[in-house]
Amino acid sequence: MINKSGEPSGAIYGVINMLRKIILKYQDNQIIIVFDSPHKNFRHDIFKKYKKNRPAMPENLKKQIPILYKIIKSIGIPLIFIPSVEADDIIGTLSYRAEKIGLTILISSNDKDMLQLVTENIKIINSTYDVIIGPKEIQKKYGIPPKLIIDLLALMGDVVDNIPGVPGIGEKTALILIKHFGCLEKIYKEIKNIKILPIRGANNISIKIKKNKEIAFLSKKLSTIKLDIPIDLDLENLKTLRLKKQKLLYFFDHYNFKKWKKQVENDSWLITEK
Repeated sequence: MINKSGEPSGAIYGVINMLRKIILKYQDNQIIIVFDSPHKNFRHDIFKKYKKNRPAMPENLKKQIPILYKIIKSIGIPLIFIPSVEADDIIGTLSYRAEKIGLTILISSNDKDMLQLVTENIKIINSTYDVIIGPKEIQKKYGIPPKLIIDLLALMGDVVDNIPGVPGIGEKTALILIKHFGCLEKIYKEIKNIKILPIRGANNISIKIKKNKEIAFLSKKLSTIKLDIPIDLDLENLKTLRLKKQKLLYFFDHYNFKKWKKQVENDSWLITEK
């Protein structure tokens, strides 16, 4: 997508459309948007290859990011971006803080590592399937509670983030070990009992686990979302959305979002269509 001036607008439209759908569905709630930092963080310090397999952001997409920031602010949504801090760690910290003061939290994300944050009060919106994932859904799918998702990633790794995991250990084997022993620490505490498990190749699995202890614990550290990032935000007094109408009209006109422009003019952009 491009506007009448030849400027790219596909990412802008896609992200704002996604946000609008979330706002329309949960419009009685406060919303925060978190963006990733392009700078390296502590995970790169402890593992140089962290996210190294990700391609560089296309130039056309990169140009749209600053505009996205401006439009999101014009919608009235707090936008958080902290240099050298991953969005996951900001989301984890805010979710943990919000739960402590009695709030319920919905996180819109399709990332598997986010599942470790799930509690009865913190749940995940999977936008692909439009479902909400809580502890019961994770237990049903993986057979383990949310807190052990970190250990699952530590063993099997994560291709998306280039987290190594234990070579030769996939999701199926990792889940067998976790269901039998528990967390990574308990697996290594009872490592001698792996080879007597009633599973195929138990002895080889035991050897792989023993040989790659350092990699396993490194992977767990890389997979663990931080819950203590310093963030100056008053969660108890988040304001509901207040559109900056003139600014939105300018952006929607500039990028040829004609239907949205008309809806903003009619004060119906955030009203569910019948």
